[in-house]
Amino acid sequence: MTEQILDKIKHLLVQAEQSPVPLSEELIEQFGEDCKKAIRKQFKEKRDTSFKIRMSGIGKPLCQLQMEKLGAKREAQPYNNKLRFIFGDMIEAITMLLLKASGTTVDSEQKKVSRKSKYFEDGLSGTYDVEIDGKIYDIKSASDWAFKNKFSMGFDAVVEKDVFGYKSQGYLYADTENKKFGGWIVVNKSTGEMCLVSPPMDDTKHKKEALKVADDNIKALMENKPFERCFDDVEEKYRSKLTGNRVLDSVCGFCSFKQECWGDKIEYLPQQVFDDEGKPRSKNPRYYWYTHVANREKNNDKEKRYY
Repeated sequence: MTEQILDKIKHLLVQAEQSPVPLSEELIEQFGEDCKKAIRKQFKEKRDTSFKIRMSGIGKPLCQLQMEKLGAKREAQPYNNKLRFIFGDMIEAITMLLLKASGTTVDSEQKKVSRKSKYFEDGLSGTYDVEIDGKIYDIKSASDWAFKNKFSMGFDAVVEKDVFGYKSQGYLYADTENKKFGGWIVVNKSTGEMCLVSPPMDDTKHKKEALKVADDNIKALMENKPFERCFDDVEEKYRSKLTGNRVLDSVCGFCSFKQECWGDKIEYLPQQVFDDEGKPRSKNPRYYWYTHVANREKNNDKEKRYY
């Protein structure tokens, strides 16, 4: 049944390439309303920046949640960040249209749910995307890199370094409704490709872990556990070889509090990997957050450079 969800959408899109398809005006109108709602949310509604414990974020690294609760200064976001959020909303809207138009039975969508917590008297609330055939699914838009290197690689790849707390989010939604978690319906923002990332048939272990992370984080936040960075910096590698440099762990790289957390211990630099003449190995080096640059010591000690 899981595979049929995507198969139906793909069949619809192939058919639409060849000839008109019967798409109800009701679906078109609903898509239009969803798009208008997204634009109003992103441009007209005042963003609530106060800290709240919610299902959508409680699975994130504890240190990040602590920073949020403390009201730490976030990094200023570039102009395209707003577009990214708009794309996400629009992709969710078109995905819902495709699900319905392709004949998938949608049991419920955008449903608000809440659950009690022994550590948080206000309870935990959230809004899940869609229920299909008794399972709760979350719709995600992904960059080309994330789609190819994470989502299309399967469930384990998604949850290995769960930067955004997706695993806890999904299982909290499902468990609150006494349903199974179906996984993530993912759209590549660059190519339009889609994939469905499903948990294993026996996901008892994953569910238990996801709910425990949420409970542990709530407990730590409510008890005002002292801040402690969750991740150390790591050794940099270039083509599978150590460079002698150290960079932020990838989880820290995604965090909007990294400069507040690491302070003057980090620098944002083009990849510090050079040849014998001191020229960058890469013609178009990517930028990374460095905590230590070995080759800054201007000498010819080959042990302090990568060749």
